Amino acid sequence: MLKTPMTPEEILRRRDEIEAERGPWRVDNLRLARNVYTMGEGAPGNEARVRRTVQSVLDLAASRIKELRILDLGCGEGGLALELGKQGAEVVAIEGRAALFEKAEFSREALGLRHVAILHGDLRQLSPEEHGFFDVVVALGVLDRLDAPVVFDVAKRIAAVCKRFALVEARLAARPRASQVCDGIVYRGTPRSVGSERSFLLTRASMLSLLSLSGFTSVVETLHPEAREDAPCFAAFKGRRAALKTAPQANAVLPPGWGEAPPSPPRSGMARLLRRARK
Repeated sequence: MLKTPMTPEEILRRRDEIEAERGPWRVDNLRLARNVYTMGEGAPGNEARVRRTVQSVLDLAASRIKELRILDLGCGEGGLALELGKQGAEVVAIEGRAALFEKAEFSREALGLRHVAILHGDLRQLSPEEHGFFDVVVALGVLDRLDAPVVFDVAKRIAAVCKRFALVEARLAARPRASQVCDGIVYRGTPRSVGSERSFLLTRASMLSLLSLSGFTSVVETLHPEAREDAPCFAAFKGRRAALKTAPQANAVLPPGWGEAPPSPPRSGMARLLRRARK
């Protein structure tokens, strides 16, 4: 049975109730009805990030967005998932934080997007059996919020449900300060603590190795002038491994892995003395 669309007055009342209980919207300023916004008309939100992500999906998919089934992991207040749904994609979005899930689900209902599903769940339980397969998986700011060894398992789960490509945006460690071993592979990065949350930020080389070893065949970096330099966005493609027909002997040779950049050379004694003298 189809629900009756919410009136602008109902949307405004429900928005105010959720804001009073869960706090104000802080990221996605969505227009839910005429003159009704989650944050207020003209308030700055996450529009630039949503727009460049939608643009990447459009450019990389090489098909109409209405033909895509998309998974948005850690969808937050739902801005990206709802925009993709508004443009015609079938979208499943997963959010583990109850307050953000409630805001995203309310916005979905207010916009009447029946082909968008907002799930309150744990991305660590992501699986083809539970969630199916997706043409595109979007994981923005997800892997860099996970501690080891969970981050390695979630990357594999993303690859398992992805049919075409994944967009992975994550903060990277500037230099390795620790290492973790998974399936015999050494990954380097920096442990990070924010309040009670702990994560393991991978170096660029370790992130690329993780995506490659998780089952993605090619990885490219998407560039945008508004993107953060310390949190690049990679497009990881789930293709078929190429086999050479003119040089079949090369097919038995595994491609090289991603090596870590060599550490900066230590400062000489004179350089250290000069630096101290300038202080």
